[in-house]
Amino acid sequence: MSNILETAINDAVEMVREAGELLLQSMDDKKVITKNGTANFVTEIDLKVQEILFGKLINLLPDSNIIAEETADNNFALGKYTWILDPVDGTTNLMYGYKCSAIALGLVVEGVPYAGIVYNPFLNEMYTAKKGQGAFINGNPIGVTSNESLSSSLLAFGTSPYDRGKADETFRITKNVFGKCRDIRRSGSAALDICNVAAGRTDGYFEMELQPWDYAGASIILKEAGGRITDWQGKDLTYILKSPAIATNGLIHEELIEAMK
Repeated sequence: MSNILETAINDAVEMVREAGELLLQSMDDKKVITKNGTANFVTEIDLKVQEILFGKLINLLPDSNIIAEETADNNFALGKYTWILDPVDGTTNLMYGYKCSAIALGLVVEGVPYAGIVYNPFLNEMYTAKKGQGAFINGNPIGVTSNESLSSSLLAFGTSPYDRGKADETFRITKNVFGKCRDIRRSGSAALDICNVAAGRTDGYFEMELQPWDYAGASIILKEAGGRITDWQGKDLTYILKSPAIATNGLIHEELIEAMK
């Protein structure tokens, strides 16, 4: 890794940590703006975090591209350096004071997922990873579980709340999987769900539709922790297209895919 790239990633970690302070503000500061679609919200905190990080990230690496959730005209292409940002993953949680939200940031270099940063300020947990260097929480190494059986697995799932038309299929699949695993959870934050798999707190996670900013940073952390993330057919995610996703410890991956058919 070049010194420029190393410095940029380390600086980005500190920028994300500082921006996380905005998520800790009182409920009175969270004015809500409704976007198109059911339950698709953005708060002033989302917009402020994105504004702050966008302005700083663009200066960290020369000629970098930024794909961000609250940007209307994203350039969905992976150039030499591409930051992929979700300023608040778990916006509805944030609105209600349900302390399960994160800032999620991924870096793709020459088309290859390279670094991930996911910060939950409510628990002061900073997940980080760089390609080939492992995954960490607050500097301490993490890894996926060694569980090899779906029947003894704790799983998490997401419901794609912005498209309620997918609800029947999501819950049909979830009911089937629930009958084959130990138990199941739903947090409302895809990035944190994937990071929980990376940290060995759950064995797997699935959702019918994720945007690149939902999974980019967390997926790199999961891979560096020894896990696996694919679409529902077992294919690699593109980092520029929305996609169904399955994230696991790698050992139950094929069994979970089969259970979801």
